[in-house]
Amino acid sequence: MDALSQDKVEFVISIAREVSEASPAIIDGELADNKEPLQYSELSLAAKADVSASEDFAADSAYQEFKSVINSMNDEERSELVALMWLGRGTYTKPEWQNAVTDARDASNDHTAEYLIRTPLLPDYLTEGLSMITEEE
Repeated sequence: MDALSQDKVEFVISIAREVSEASPAIIDGELADNKEPLQYSELSLAAKADVSASEDFAADSAYQEFKSVINSMNDEERSELVALMWLGRGTYTKPEWQNAVTDARDASNDHTAEYLIRTPLLPDYLTEGLSMITEEE
């Protein structure tokens, strides 16, 4: 990683963990408000969570902090962060790092924070990617 520091990645991982820990609370709240929780299926809960995620996250201070940190990064840092996530989930291998960064740069837009936070297992993928990129050859 040339533009992105390990400390910044670790900070993003910690915030992403906070946001992901709050997500089950959103679904639990939906269940608690309903008198007949059996009418919910796993698919309907997933659809509800996906549709309302932006609104639910809007009030979440951890999400706001996550979004702020991502938006304060320069283009190269954001590209490396997305590439790191792709590396951690196995989309790219370590020798393909530069290709991943290039592809992330080409796909870059104003919605990087939303893209990242909607990625299941984001903190785990970033942790794995960071581990792969920092390991000795």
